[in-house]
Amino acid sequence: MYKIGDMVIYGTDGVCLVEDIIEKSFGDSVSTNKYYVLVPKGNKGSKFYVPVDNPVLTSRIMKLLSYSEVLDLINSLDSSIEWIDNNKLRARYYKDTMSSYSREAIFQLAKQLHYARVGKIESVKKLYTMDEDMIRKISQLLYEEFAYVADITTDQVLPFIAGEIICPEKSI
Repeated sequence: MYKIGDMVIYGTDGVCLVEDIIEKSFGDSVSTNKYYVLVPKGNKGSKFYVPVDNPVLTSRIMKLLSYSEVLDLINSLDSSIEWIDNNKLRARYYKDTMSSYSREAIFQLAKQLHYARVGKIESVKKLYTMDEDMIRKISQLLYEEFAYVADITTDQVLPFIAGEIICPEKSI
């Protein structure tokens, strides 16, 4: 169970503050339920009401990685890159990866897309709109968490990751 004040990840919506835990009824319902009130760090005008007793929705709430877990994730990247040439299959792979809520799988996908973008995968002639959209979505999700945990800005995340891969002994 999470506490008020905890910082968490909520699915693919990014870093959120557990602002409150309330009893509330929605709509015409007479009964009340207990909800986590989550406020996204990047969009303080939004709120998510997640029923505490709904295991499907609460499974989307994850504790933030620790700094050492971020470093472990960066250093555990698989060096192999497999690109899916078929756009429909690649779109399905993107959807399945994102809905898995697995940081390892999402970070591996980020690496694949980065390598495709910088020309390190020979079969990739160009990235399509869906690829660029996925890069933006992943960047928002992972960079926000990494930035929060490492106490850096989101603009500093890519150089931070590159620095850890190239020279891991210089981590703060």
